[in-house]
This record gives sequence, structure tokens and C-alpha cells, in this order.
Amino acid sequence: MRLSELDGRFRWQCQSCGYIQYENPVPGVGILIEHDDKLVLVQRDRPPREGEWALPSGFIESDESVEQAAVREALEETGLRLELVELFGVYSFPEGPPRSGLIIFYRAHPLNIEELRAGDDARAVRLFAPDEFPDICFRTHREVITRWQEMRMLTALGLHEQGPSGMLIRRAQPADYPAVIELMKLIPAEADMDATRRDYMLDELRNNTNLEVWVAESEGHTVTGFCALSFAKTLTDMRAWLDALVVEPDYRRRGLGRTLFELALRRSRARGAAQLLVDSSRGSPSALDLYRAVGFDAEEIERIKIR
Repeated sequence: MRLSELDGRFRWQCQSCGYIQYENPVPGVGILIEHDDKLVLVQRDRPPREGEWALPSGFIESDESVEQAAVREALEETGLRLELVELFGVYSFPEGPPRSGLIIFYRAHPLNIEELRAGDDARAVRLFAPDEFPDICFRTHREVITRWQEMRMLTALGLHEQGPSGMLIRRAQPADYPAVIELMKLIPAEADMDATRRDYMLDELRNNTNLEVWVAESEGHTVTGFCALSFAKTLTDMRAWLDALVVEPDYRRRGLGRTLFELALRRSRARGAAQLLVDSSRGSPSALDLYRAVGFDAEEIERIKIR
């Protein structure tokens, strides 16, 4: 085997028969086991991150499906037999060499919660309420738990809903970020976005904890619009910024922009913001029409008083 440059990458290749050794991502599975509005977490008993808390998780064996792996890992680590509810998210890890991976998360309900116990690779296991969560050691686990908490909150507030023409309004996931960035190019100030600007926005979407992005998804699972909110705590109160609200041209004038705005307003109120502000100098004419229609004042930095 020798390193050869193939398809723009260096890969190991046999010089006799031409066989190429591809280094593909390793697949793993994680499980959000729900019981009485709580999640099961395990304290890891082996490296990496020994002694820290995480969701039950592990790698998929070559002879099993991802669903079978989820059921097996849960039984091994927690003693619980599961009823899988839904596939809840797919995330990449880590962000660099030597090798990347994919982790596929499922929501599940336990069938024998009374038998909860620490098993393979687990030092301890217990149910945690959302306000009791310890520090979670893996980024992907933190992200999916945050999404689970938001889903619960949305359900309670009635915010996870169908938009116009059956479109689903939901919190953005990492897989949505490229589509969000493409929609950003519809904002006049971002029309000439270069690679550096794109990378900056992608980093903000991934890592800015003060940023919330909500997307509208069509029945064909295409992101057709989004709104982005930023929150800042001042000395006296909380402020919310409507960073962007964009709807794909073919889906305009169907009420989608107003639906996204109403969601932004409700989220701002739920976060305790006193005002919702927007920099209208960045908006397109259609965006400005929407801002006026929903009640923003006629200034460059416009505001709506929430409380």
C-alpha cells in the first residue's frame, strides 16, 4: 500500500491491484431515554471523559442496524429495554483529524424503568430533570439535549406548529445550516458573500449560544425560510435582536414571513426580553414591507416594545 493522491485527497492504494483503502466516518448511536419528563444519563467509567456524564451511546456493530444498536447500548449501559419513539437527530464528530464520525440519536421510552442500573462502561446511571442536568461531556450530546429541552418548551407553549400550507416551523439543526446560509444571500447586504464570510456565519450558527435560529420546512423537507434571533442581557433587562428573517421567493406572500415573525416575538417574550429590535437598513424592500406591517416603527433601528 502506498499513499496516492486520488480525488484531491491522499489515500492508501495497493500498487498491484489498485485497491483503495477509504477512511470513512465511523457510525455511532445515542439514546434520549425519557421517563416522567426526565432523561437517563450515565456517568462514564472508561476513557474518554471518564467520570463525566453523557447520554447512553456507543458504536454500531457491523452486523446490526442503527435501531438494534440503540436498543443494545441502552440495555448494556442502563439495564433498560426500550421502545424507540423517533429518530431525533444526526450529528458529526469530531470537527477534525484523525477521523470523523456520525452519531444518530433516537428518542425512546423505557419498558422496565424499575430495573434502571449502571451496566457496561457506566459508573452510575440516573434520571435527571431538565433543571438538574450535570455538565455533559460531549458536544453532540449537549446539542441534542438542548434541542430536546426546546422541543418540550415548544410543546408546552404551542410553538412547534404547522405553518402556512402545511409547512413545519422548528428549531434549526446543524444539517439546516448550509440552507440557512444560502437563504442569507437573499439579504442585499449579504448578496456578495464570500467564503470567509460564509465560514464566519457557519461558525456563529454552530457555536454562538446567544443565537436562536428557526426554520420553515416544506412538505418536501426543504428549508424555505428562517428567522434568527440574538439575545443580550443588559444591566437592566434582556434585549432581543431579529438578526434576519428570510423567505425563499417562491414561498412569499403566503403568510410565512408573518408566521416566522410571530414566532420570533413569542420567543423574545418567553426569554424575558423587554424589546425586539431589528436593523432595517439591511432589509430588502419585501422585508421592510413586512416590518411595517407587523408594527415596527419607522427608524433605521426599529423596535417593538414587548412588555
